[in-house]
Amino acid sequence: MYTLKIQKLLNEVDKISLPEEKVKLILQAIQIADENQDKEWGYDLRLELINTERDLAFANESIPAFAWLLQTFDENPDVFNEKDFLWQYKWMISELYENPNISLAQIDAALNDFVVRLERNGYGKRAYYNEKVSEAIFQKDNSAIAKSLQELNSTDRDNMSDCQACEMDAEVSATILTDGFTKGEEMALPLLKKQYTCAHVPMRTLINLSNEASLLSEDKLAIDYANKAEEELSQMEYDSSILLSVMKLARFWAKSDLERAKSSLEKYIPIADGPVNRTQLLFSIYLLETLEFFPDGTIFNLQLPSSHLLYKENKNQYSKEELHDFYFPLAKDIAAKFDERNGNKNVSSQFSILNR
Repeated sequence: MYTLKIQKLLNEVDKISLPEEKVKLILQAIQIADENQDKEWGYDLRLELINTERDLAFANESIPAFAWLLQTFDENPDVFNEKDFLWQYKWMISELYENPNISLAQIDAALNDFVVRLERNGYGKRAYYNEKVSEAIFQKDNSAIAKSLQELNSTDRDNMSDCQACEMDAEVSATILTDGFTKGEEMALPLLKKQYTCAHVPMRTLINLSNEASLLSEDKLAIDYANKAEEELSQMEYDSSILLSVMKLARFWAKSDLERAKSSLEKYIPIADGPVNRTQLLFSIYLLETLEFFPDGTIFNLQLPSSHLLYKENKNQYSKEELHDFYFPLAKDIAAKFDERNGNKNVSSQFSILNR
C-alpha cells in the first residue's frame, strides 16, 4: 500500500509546475519510503529531489539527500549503480563551495572522493576541473583562473564534463576578467549565435556582457544585450535558480528605468529565502548596488514568506533604508566568512560597496 501512496504523490508532482511544490511532495514520498525501509524507493526519490532542486535558488534539501545516497551506495554497491549519481555529485561539490562554513579540507576531501569515483567509472578529471574554474572565477583570482583553465583544456571532454555552452560561458567570464571586455565578447560569439546553448546560456552570457558594456559606457550595446537577456528570461517562468541573473539585470536597468528594476526587486526579494551562502551573498550585494539608484525613502511592497530572513509579522512594506540596513551587514558578514575559509581577501575586496 505504501508504494501506491508514493506513486500517487509522484503523479501529483507531474501535474504541477512550481519546483517548490514538487519538492514538498517528493519529501513526503521520501518519508514514506524511509518509514518502510525501502532503500530502492529512497534512492530514486532522492535523485529526483536533487534534480528538482536545481530549478530553485537554494538547494536546501540536496546535501543531506546526497549524503544518504553516498552512504547507501557504499553499503550496497551490488544493488545500486554509482554512475546514477555522479552528475549530482558534481552539483554537490558546487554546493560545498557555496557554504562558507564548509572548510577547504572538507571540500578537498569531497573532490578527491569525486575523482576516485569518476576514474573507476571510466571518466577523466575534466568535471573536477570544471569546479576549480568556477571557484577561481568567483574569487576573481587570475592566477587560479589561468591554472584551472590550463588543467581543464589539457583534459578531454567526456560525459561528465559541463556542457559546451556552460564551459564556454565560464571561459568568457574568465577572459573578461583576465583580458578585458573585447576579448571576452569575441569569445562569446558562438554563444550569441546560439551554436551552443543550455538552460541558462546564452542568458547568463548576455547579462554579463551587458553589465561589462555598461561599465565601459557602451550604453547602446549594453541595452541591446540586456533586452536579449530579457527575452531569454521570459521563457524561465518557474525557474527560481535565475535569481542572481535577474538581480544583475535589475542592477543594470536601475540606471535608466527605476520602475522596471523595482518590479524585479519586489518579485525576487521574497524568493531569496535561503541559507547564509554564496547565493545569498551575491544576491545581497546586487540588491545593495541596485538600491543606490533609488531615491531615499523609496518603499518596496514585499510579500515575504514567514521563513524569510527579512520577514516581520504583519509587515509588507519596506523602505530602501530598511533593506540597506538589513542586507549590508549580512553581506559583509558572509564575505568575511568566505575570506576566512579561503585564507585571503578575494571575496570582500572585489565588491567596492562592502568597503565603504
